[in-house]
Amino acid sequence: MDLSKTLVLRSREGSLVSKTTIDSEIKQAVRKIVADAVSLWALDTSDFIVIRDMYPVSVKLPISKEQYDLYSKYDMSRTTNGSVMFNVPVYVISFDNEWQEEDYVDKEVIVVAPVVDQKVEEIITELAIEATKPKEETDEELEEND
Repeated sequence: MDLSKTLVLRSREGSLVSKTTIDSEIKQAVRKIVADAVSLWALDTSDFIVIRDMYPVSVKLPISKEQYDLYSKYDMSRTTNGSVMFNVPVYVISFDNEWQEEDYVDKEVIVVAPVVDQKVEEIITELAIEATKPKEETDEELEEND
């Protein structure tokens, strides 16, 4: 049997802190990482949250047979604009976070996803970095506060 690989990313304040690949099926990996992450939890100041999301990925056609075999595991469908779309399960483990006025801000998270291919890895890495970027007020928000 082909042992699944799982991508584990740790992001803090908009920077990638670590990126590892482990030989484990994703559900087992998530359970172990969640158990380990409890020890990192800033329980006096933060919530401990695990969110499972299906992250849509789009890849332009044509795709190879290998890509087809990989992507078809994730509810793949053809789109009208010459791409295929599939949903990758992504787990976000948040253990250092806070409320800043109306916004919930993750300062540090661990993102866990199955290893699919390089393109998916790049998209999930960007998601992990974006998840912890400090929220900056936009001009519109500043105008609303006047």
